[in-house]
Amino acid sequence: MLVKMWMTKKLVVAKMETTISEAEALLRENNIRRLLVVDDDSQLRGVLSREDVRKALPSLIDPNREDAERVLANEAKTASFMAESPITVSPDTPLEKVARLMQKNKVGGVPVIENGKLVGIITESDIFRAFIDIMGGDDESVRLELFIDNSAQAIYDVMDILSEHEVLFQSISLYKEYSGSQQLLTVKVTGDEMEEVIESLWDGGIKVGSVITPRGE
Repeated sequence: MLVKMWMTKKLVVAKMETTISEAEALLRENNIRRLLVVDDDSQLRGVLSREDVRKALPSLIDPNREDAERVLANEAKTASFMAESPITVSPDTPLEKVARLMQKNKVGGVPVIENGKLVGIITESDIFRAFIDIMGGDDESVRLELFIDNSAQAIYDVMDILSEHEVLFQSISLYKEYSGSQQLLTVKVTGDEMEEVIESLWDGGIKVGSVITPRGE
């Protein structure tokens, strides 16, 4: 799964000369947490977050601040408070690499650059959306948690059993480090006679953990 499949392409940007009060209004009106800041050539120069605005000029948020501070908000420029040289990725960056970058650097969004141009942003919300879609969160499949031994062959054994029952696969995920001797294989499948499928898995030496149906049973 690549960034270009999930990134947000409709961008809200600010210019270097945009004032902090204008930037705060853009954040609020568009219900977003960060602004991408570009220069006159539309090249990415930095990122301004709600937190940056709060730290820069509390007067925009605290109604008890003096009027003089509010005047300053109409003069201070975004360029003075943005985070410069932000981490960026390309549209072809794997989604899991972006997630690791966000976790490591404690950021909630990463600009996407292609051939030197700003083409999008990938955020935590986009990654959550991708996870839900990949795992089939909205479909009518049955979710099976299977405990298998720590070998590649064990996965093929499960696939063989499921194929015999002509189930359709919606998603597959593997947690290899579940324990020293076991892997946790989670599959979402659709098909008839799921009770027979589960029985066949047990007969094949596959330990079946939780079984979650579309109705949560």
